[in-house]
Amino acid sequence: MQIRALLALPLALVALPAAAQQDAPPDMQEAQPDAPAAPPHKGFFARLKDEEDGKFDFSDILAKGGFLPMPILITEPAVDGGFGLAAAFFKKDPEHPRQITKTAVAAFKTGNGSYGYGAFRAGYLFGGRLDYKVGVGRGKITLATYPGFAPGGVEYTNHYDYGVLGSAMWHFEDARFSAGPLLDFRKLRSQLDLGNAPQLPDKFAGDFSRTLHTGALGFGFHFDDRDNPITPTRGTNAYMQAKFNRGAFGSDRDYTLYAIESYSFDRIAPRWRIGQKLEMKAIRGDFPAYFAPSIDLRGVQAGRYQGMNMASSELELSWQASPRWSLLGFGGVGETDGGDRRVYKDSGAIFAGGVGFRYRIARKLGMDAGVDFAYGPGGFVFYLQFGHAWSFGMD
Repeated sequence: MQIRALLALPLALVALPAAAQQDAPPDMQEAQPDAPAAPPHKGFFARLKDEEDGKFDFSDILAKGGFLPMPILITEPAVDGGFGLAAAFFKKDPEHPRQITKTAVAAFKTGNGSYGYGAFRAGYLFGGRLDYKVGVGRGKITLATYPGFAPGGVEYTNHYDYGVLGSAMWHFEDARFSAGPLLDFRKLRSQLDLGNAPQLPDKFAGDFSRTLHTGALGFGFHFDDRDNPITPTRGTNAYMQAKFNRGAFGSDRDYTLYAIESYSFDRIAPRWRIGQKLEMKAIRGDFPAYFAPSIDLRGVQAGRYQGMNMASSELELSWQASPRWSLLGFGGVGETDGGDRRVYKDSGAIFAGGVGFRYRIARKLGMDAGVDFAYGPGGFVFYLQFGHAWSFGMD
């Protein structure tokens, strides 16, 4: 499920240091025997302005460890829209500007009854040689899946008692390269909405109406030379990873997930930037049907096109209209292969695209926020973006 958010005014602020006071000139000391008090701290709204251009900006709050409450407006048609709230904390290491520790807690509820809440943290240890990510969550997700024998879709609900995901990547001497272990543990109860379901094959129906424990350990290899981890303008973020769900790790079923993803950014002119996303995913073994990879493009309904193999690519072109504002256009294509289990049909080429705009909401962190308007096979949809649109996939 794709969730996009804009920023709201912060509820908590971090005080800015007072400006250094200058001594009064000698000829003024008798007329003003008492030195003036230190200037007061900036007012509420003054702290939301950038000292360089005077524009609305959250840099001073976020860079010093402040947080933002972020309303979450869910526009994904697959869950009938929804709303939520997140508190996001950012802290930049002054000696290593690219090392930004991010912490977030969030909760949401959607129009079809789905809900969830959880916490996430990404940071650095050992002087930046190790970067880690960990997230925990709980909730209920109702979606539709579209197997070959039910092209109109079958609705199902997964009740997650818990989900725990994490990674720890050690950086080599060339810090652009890193590698390390991955973990993914979940407990969920799945059920079918039999009210609109056709006669289902036993092998498919057997994935539902039961409690499932998944336990996966894996390994990832990463390359990252982006100029900014939140809203990149140059560089590449690429990784290969595999997660092995096995009984030895507490999983009820043995299956493996593979992923290769690449996100590249560059400037092609002073005001023009280009970005490209390449994504390939595969699943093998005794996997639950609803865990099969699906096409993830702006304008494509989440989970609409699934298969044992998935490949997609998206291209984005941005024009910097001013130091703060930019306009962009994007388009992508994806395809799934049903594989030898034949639960899903081959999707064929699926196209989607659209336009959007961004505002540089935190200049010192290089952070943008904005809106994308996309059109795909299911019609029109819009997304509220915080950071780059591909942030959820980039590692």
